[in-house]
Amino acid sequence: MIYNIGMYNRKFDTPPKKLIKNGQAAFGTYSGVSPKIDIRGMHAPYAGIPMPVFLSNLRIKSCLRYVFSVEKYIGFAQFYDFKALGLAQTIIWDKNSGKKYVYHVIMPPRLRFVPNDTTRGICASYRKSRFMKISWGRHHQHNALTLNLKGDNVRPNIEALFYSLRHDAMYNDAMFVNPSPSSSRVSATWFSSMSLHSRIKINDEMAESDGLGMMILNRAYFKMQTKTTVIQALGKIKDQNVEFSISSSNLDAADADSYNNNVLVVDGKITALPSVYITHPFGINEKWIIQDTESMIDLTFTPVSINSSILNLIALRTSYNTIYGTFEGVLLTSDGEKIPLKNFPGILQKGVLRI
Repeated sequence: MIYNIGMYNRKFDTPPKKLIKNGQAAFGTYSGVSPKIDIRGMHAPYAGIPMPVFLSNLRIKSCLRYVFSVEKYIGFAQFYDFKALGLAQTIIWDKNSGKKYVYHVIMPPRLRFVPNDTTRGICASYRKSRFMKISWGRHHQHNALTLNLKGDNVRPNIEALFYSLRHDAMYNDAMFVNPSPSSSRVSATWFSSMSLHSRIKINDEMAESDGLGMMILNRAYFKMQTKTTVIQALGKIKDQNVEFSISSSNLDAADADSYNNNVLVVDGKITALPSVYITHPFGINEKWIIQDTESMIDLTFTPVSINSSILNLIALRTSYNTIYGTFEGVLLTSDGEKIPLKNFPGILQKGVLRI
């Protein structure tokens, strides 16, 4: 059904070759992605005070996430690049039982954990008991996640491979370069949607199926304390493949409707969404509300399984609640098509990072 209303509409432009030129960012929403997600070299990014570039570059942090939803399982693998160290994490939920499998590893210093080259790259944890690898090759529309995770008394052994399909109508790349929150700092995000095939072996049980995936790479000038809420959901609605990614944080642009990372993909067609308000008036274990002011997003999220994690190191503290659950409500595409969601699987993560 098509709704003809005076709707919010954010257009996609052609991506620039470089995100930063002469100390200024090329802010905008882009179809496709630049050769590199490189935001180094902003002029006076903190309080307007000029400082050596190498010092301001130390405040740039990166996150790479690969999200998947297949017949039996939903989950993600993600890498945090904190310069001095890296953090890798994988969480997989059984959709039917809500049971979760959680694995993480702290990685010692290396030159760069998350590559900034979008043409091709690998991001990996090579520890034998926690092997996690995200790889991509954009010229062949290839994205893949490989896992080899050793179990213990409470976790099973997991081997898994997720890879995008060739000639995929769901494949799409978009890039969002946003003030963070003012034009003196920048947050850049590469979003890639895809269909995928999966093979997952948990202990001796093998499952093989098709599904949907998305890969998100973000690089930003972080504050001393960063608060984020991130939502990703993937699935089928009748005969349509649907994915959306929505976020809200204290790094958001002052004009968040013009500059944000929120996106909806329906059968490969991409819609830029407005900024949202994400609330949980009855607590994180109860129903969440996700709404905008443009009548394009009206959702509720019901938790099924929650994973809480806290990490305390000398100069780093993270606290995250990561929730698998289901969405109900309505999304609208840029054409005004109504996308009704009912018992639609997704993941919500709310956290605080102090560095």
